[in-house]
Amino acid sequence: MLKKTEHAPTVRTTAARLALRRHGRESLSDLQFLEEWATTPSNDAASILRAGQIRRTNPGLMHDITTGIRQSADGQSHGQPTRRIA
Repeated sequence: MLKKTEHAPTVRTTAARLALRRHGRESLSDLQFLEEWATTPSNDAASILRAGQIRRTNPGLMHDITTGIRQSADGQSHGQPTRRIA
């Protein structure tokens, strides 16, 4: 019988980790999508609509994730998010 293993959720930014703790595993796919979107935005309609919907419902989170991605790309340390996550 195969045993189901639990893998720790993987998100890269402090803002995404805080949001994951607050909202639970149901938010994991959205948080991973936002981090990927902040890194390399896609031009397909579904991705644009999904990013826009998440951005409208929580603009602070999108800002904090984008800032975290930029800081890691610049080689800076991950600090606390600049905005409060709603």
